[in-house]
Order: sequence, then C-alpha cells, then structure tokens
Amino acid sequence: MSEKTYKYSRYIPVMAEYDVVVCGGGPAGCAAAITSARNGAKTLLIEKNGYLGGATVAQLVCVVLSTNGVDFQGIWHEWAKRLRAINAMAPIIRNSKFFSDCLWFRSSVDTEGVKRVWDDMVEESGADTLLLAHICGACVEDDRITGVVLHTRAGLQAVHANRVIDATGNADVCHDAGVPWDRGVTGKLWPQQVSLMFRAGGFPVPGNRNGLQPGFGGTGAYRPEKLNRINQMRVDPLDPLAVSATMRMARREIAGKMAKLPSERYLVDTASELGVRTSRVVRGIAKVTDDDVWNFKKSDEGIARSSWEIDIHPPDNDAPLPERWLHSKSDSYAAFTRRLSRGEWFDIPYGCLITKKVDNLLVAGRCISSSYLAQASLRIQQTCMATGEAAGLIAALSLSSGKTPREFDPVIVVRKLQEERQVEPAFSELAEVSPKLPITLPA
Repeated sequence: MSEKTYKYSRYIPVMAEYDVVVCGGGPAGCAAAITSARNGAKTLLIEKNGYLGGATVAQLVCVVLSTNGVDFQGIWHEWAKRLRAINAMAPIIRNSKFFSDCLWFRSSVDTEGVKRVWDDMVEESGADTLLLAHICGACVEDDRITGVVLHTRAGLQAVHANRVIDATGNADVCHDAGVPWDRGVTGKLWPQQVSLMFRAGGFPVPGNRNGLQPGFGGTGAYRPEKLNRINQMRVDPLDPLAVSATMRMARREIAGKMAKLPSERYLVDTASELGVRTSRVVRGIAKVTDDDVWNFKKSDEGIARSSWEIDIHPPDNDAPLPERWLHSKSDSYAAFTRRLSRGEWFDIPYGCLITKKVDNLLVAGRCISSSYLAQASLRIQQTCMATGEAAGLIAALSLSSGKTPREFDPVIVVRKLQEERQVEPAFSELAEVSPKLPITLPA
C-alpha cells in the first residue's frame, strides 16, 4: 500500500437524526435494529448492499449449525419460524460432525427468503432502513460518538445519533472512531482462512434433503443445488487489493472445477463477497477469554450464550494443530465436544459489547471483545443475532435512562433479555431426537 496521503475535507450535510443508528444489516445488525425500535428508540439500520441479510446472503453462508441448540435465543426463533412459514428454511436435522460420533443440528436457508424475512421484521418493528449506503467515517466529539458519515447515491452525508451500534463485521465504525482492536493472532495478518462460496445445480433430490437448498415460496419444494466453497490461506482480510485478487482467483478455480463435472451440473452463482471469519476484534471493557470458552464460564452479566465449536480454519499449513482447535482431533478437544453435546455453553458478558475509549458506541456480531478461541465460537450466525439483540436493548434502555451504556446497570438488561427469551420454547427440549430425522421448530 502507498504511504502517500491526500487531504480531503469539507462540510457534510446531515441527512437525518436518530436515537440509535445501527451500521451493518447482517444477523447482528438486523437483530439490534429490531430490538432498539421495539423498545421505543427512533432507529435507523444502514446497510452497504441493496438487501439485508449480511454474510448469510452476500457470502452465501446459507447453513444453520449448532452443537446443542442452546445458542438459539430470542429473535433467532422468530426469524427461523418465519423462514419455515415461507419454505425458506429446511427442516432441522441431526447428523454426525466430521470425525466424531457427536451430533450437530443442521439446516439451510434460502437467501431470497432471508432478505424478505429481515425486511418484514425490521419494518414491523418501526425501524427505518437505508440500503446502498457505505460507512466511511465516525463523528466523535470529546470521546463520544455523535453519528456516522456515509457515502450514498447523493454523495457524502452524515447521520446524527445518540447511540451507534457497529455491526459491520469488520468493526469499520469502531476503527474510524479510534477504538483499539486486535486481529486475534500475533505476527500474522491473516487470522483464519477466507473462503468464496458458490452454488452448483443439477443434483437429484434424494429422500434425505440435507445439503440441498429449500425452495422459497414453494410448498415443500427443493432446488437441486448444493453449496461448496474455495478456501484460501494467507490472505489479509483488511487489505483491499489482496481481497480483490483472492476473489478473482477463487472464481477462476471454481470455473475450472465446474468444467470437470458432468454436463448436467451447472454453476448457479458465486458469492458477491469473500467469506471472512475474522478481521478486527474490538477491545471492550470486558472480554471473553480462551479459558472462559474452554471451561464454559457463566456470568451474572451474560447477555448471550455461545455453544458452537472452537471453529478455527487454519490460516497456514502448520501442523500439528493446537489441541483446543476443532480440527485437532485431540483427546482433550473430544472431551470438550462431549460436554457441548450435553448442553454446555459459555456466557458473553455485557462489557464485551461496550467499546473502550469512545462512549455511546456499542459493537455486535463477530467483532465483539473476545479472544482468538472465543471469537471462533461466537462468530456463528445465531450468536451474532443474540449479541445484536442485546446491543439494541442496551442502546434503547440506556438512552431512556439518561445514562451511557458504560454507566447503565447490566443486570437490568440481563433480566429483560431473560424475560423476552422465555417467551420462546427451549430448543434444547428437542436435543434427544434421533439422528437424521427432521425436527419441527417449536410452534
């Protein structure tokens, strides 16, 4: 990258003012905006793409995975039931994970259905949505965020806000606001592998439909498509030139693979974004540590549960892998997995969503304050939703109380989340369903 600089400054028009502005329309951001609006805050959800859904849609992360179901919390149940109602989510089944006799919950979703469900849920909550708007700056005064700068079809514009939630995945707002962050690893610019997902068609629909895509809008129909991916190591996810080159190389590799398949197979599409598992990890006033994950630590200030595997995709060809990694095949990790399968989890404390240094700025999703191992677990879709739900609630309740999120009592948030999440049936009640049988979501 060039070390040259260019001075660019001008007055930017303010297009709107809101109580809460949520940046990023993925699972975390949508959940944050819905919860903030439902709790009385005038809320705006900003998304760079022309649709909501985040990595689920743009990166084709269409799978639903859980070890034990206890990380399916709150808004996730509402989202899943709405998808099932329009045949945009396959029935959840249980089947064996790779190299283990433990069972995973597994399903898949239709991307068009995901777009529609998030549109409906956000609109019904009363939150506003602004699509095709790119975050390009944070407005910070006296270590307090007051809004964000956007690039829209009308040019540069600003939105003022009393609370801002960064759910961009890459912590773009936090970075520009001067919040300290880490990569999770030392001595490397690539914390994990990156991937480009693609869909291939022309597959027969067998009796066991696991892996095939549900047909949005139909009644029980499935499309003859399967998901696959191309992985790349040693790619800095924060280097725009490296990301661009990786996407082009991966598309060429996908084309080469498809050319070798039988003529009835065809390429449906490739993801519009590179799949990034880890980039910036924000430093908060609290942090989930490696040992917290390994020992399933609970917290009185826990605002979300995480129970997914320590799912690190090695960024290099190093061997052997550390014993605490999913793919290590170590005896200690096998014991860890057995505890997961019996319903264990670790808590994500309130302070992991509260950024250091800058007031009134919260973070949600995969970039919350966490260690390398913890982030590898909590980055999964449903946990991102749960942290987004908590961030939206913190933003709205702290605003109405006249206190900053840093000053607000975490116990109030924990209790309200527990009350709201009790409305949904406990998914863990279904944990003993036989392998490879469809599981009906709770009514």
